[in-house]
Amino acid sequence: MLNGIDSEFSPLKQFYTNFLKTFSNDDLEFFKSLTSDEERIQFVYDLPSLEGFEISENKTLKSSDLAKKLKEDGNKAFQVDQFKVALALYSKAIIKQPQNSSNEKEELSVLFANRSAALYHIKEYDAALQDIKSALENNYPLNLQYKICDRKARCFLALNQLKSAQDSFRETIQALDNAKLNSEKKQKWQRDIQIMLAMLDKNKDLKNVPRTSAKDYTSQFKDGVNKQYPSASSVVTIREDPQMGRFAEAKIDIKPGDLLVKEKPHCAVLLDQYTSTHCFECFRRAKAPVPCPTCSNVLFCSKPCLQSALQTHHAAECSILPALWQSGASVTVLMALRIITQRQLEHFLQLRPSLEKSIKDKPYKSDDYRRVYNLVNHGSDRSAEDFLHRTVVAVFLLRCLKTTDYFKMQDENTITTNEKMLSENEKFIGGLILRHIQSLQFNSHEVSELVIDGKNKKSVFIGGAVYPTLALFNHSCNPGIVRYQKGTEVIARAIRTIRSGEMVAENYGPIFTQEGRESRQSKLRNQYWFDCQCEACLEDWPTLDNMSSDVMRFRCDCGNTLLVPVNTPEFMIPCHSCNQHANIFKGLKVLQDTDMMFRVAKSLVDEGNFVSGVQKFVELLTMLDSVLVPPFQDYHICQQEIRTCMLTCGNVHKEK
Repeated sequence: MLNGIDSEFSPLKQFYTNFLKTFSNDDLEFFKSLTSDEERIQFVYDLPSLEGFEISENKTLKSSDLAKKLKEDGNKAFQVDQFKVALALYSKAIIKQPQNSSNEKEELSVLFANRSAALYHIKEYDAALQDIKSALENNYPLNLQYKICDRKARCFLALNQLKSAQDSFRETIQALDNAKLNSEKKQKWQRDIQIMLAMLDKNKDLKNVPRTSAKDYTSQFKDGVNKQYPSASSVVTIREDPQMGRFAEAKIDIKPGDLLVKEKPHCAVLLDQYTSTHCFECFRRAKAPVPCPTCSNVLFCSKPCLQSALQTHHAAECSILPALWQSGASVTVLMALRIITQRQLEHFLQLRPSLEKSIKDKPYKSDDYRRVYNLVNHGSDRSAEDFLHRTVVAVFLLRCLKTTDYFKMQDENTITTNEKMLSENEKFIGGLILRHIQSLQFNSHEVSELVIDGKNKKSVFIGGAVYPTLALFNHSCNPGIVRYQKGTEVIARAIRTIRSGEMVAENYGPIFTQEGRESRQSKLRNQYWFDCQCEACLEDWPTLDNMSSDVMRFRCDCGNTLLVPVNTPEFMIPCHSCNQHANIFKGLKVLQDTDMMFRVAKSLVDEGNFVSGVQKFVELLTMLDSVLVPPFQDYHICQQEIRTCMLTCGNVHKEK
């Protein structure tokens, strides 16, 4: 989970600190009397001191001169076979290249073509094909098209797409008619291509070999989709309790490894420090970045991602991103704005009459704004000072949004003649932004990427997202699930056996194996406003390092825990709960077998076979769970290994 409004020393935080000096006690008393978010927005917006925070459209501009210099440097690197260096320089040039005139677009097409050559040499054939397509779409010079047609054919050859390779070689023959080559060079090109075509023609069954994707541990729900909550498995149900609120519960016994949630975000925001390496839309690393046509702030991994962003949030945010980043606003604050900018104003105006109406009988879909609107925000528990801070931040976001075209399509009758005044629609949207700044404190999740450097693995926080279904899952310091992302989509799997009727809990940060109860509870109370009542807290379970290795915790058939010294000579252990004797011989045999299984699973992981490794660890954990009761050191070490393995099924970057 994510939290925070702004960083401690950010310009926005400093502005708020200075703003408080001008905010009188009378102002505060009046602010306390306000009962709606729209009233709070209107009051704070009208304060003269709020005009002191400068907002300007500050696009990171394109530059033909800089793009040209980067291209020249890329060409020099390419000529000495430094293809990865050339690739990076061409990519930077593409991001900086303006696209306003036909000449600028032609220069962009040359950059795409040059980059496709670098990609071809490092065997990134799919990315090279994408760049060749982009070059042609941007009017690559007719007299040079034979070069990229030939490169396209050779990319298809490398990918075993023989029919496409044949077609592309024939395109090359035609393109040579427009080439500005002397007759000798042109004839040589033609002869070389004819040789390739003759070789392909000998294949009587010329076809494209079907492309196969890498094995994916992410599958469909084993027991089908939950009809009420389509992003969740049918083995999960959502219940509501006056004390616990909404929470997930197991309808039947859930096994380790079972897929429980697979959900696309309602919205997601990439951290600004990753905008030069990751796609601004899907968060995947961009091997061959596609640029925004008007700014150099962000990049995209593909044209579909670019188009998706331009049709939604980036259309509104393109000009104000630098101001947002420079303000120091947290990712949760930027998400509150993104929830709005990814939809047009008209969408929210149409929904306005139904926002307060119950829709419990309708499927709980992640893209339904009303589900995000109704996430818990603890508004009744907030202090006036807390509301004031969040309102000032919401007004800052609203003022940024007003500098764009977002409100230009509203009804002319609602447009104010004074830019310093708020229209009804602007006040409504400002109120929504303030509402989301409150609710995202409790309902947002980090998006992570696992960075692998040799045998070292580190999960890196790259962005934030709101998953309306996952947000309904309560916390436990001994969580029942592990979550990871593929792009921005979240996948949650069981990390232990969860029995029918038991709460299916995730983790909001502190885990009992790593942090003591007092520290965990303090963090949860300060950040999420609740006292954790999970089993690990109630029983004060020790951290992993402090777990006793002298006592085994066996499971009796009655459900009671049997504490057995490791050096016991007895197999029949009395249970003081059911007054029967439990035979622990089977359990001891399981422990012997699991020791070998652990070594096998670990070796699979060390070899990079993470999918097989996680399956072996799941099998091991299931066996341990049948005889042992946590907390037990070997059990939780196995859980940690499964968690790491599962992360490799999501966003992964291998350092080279």
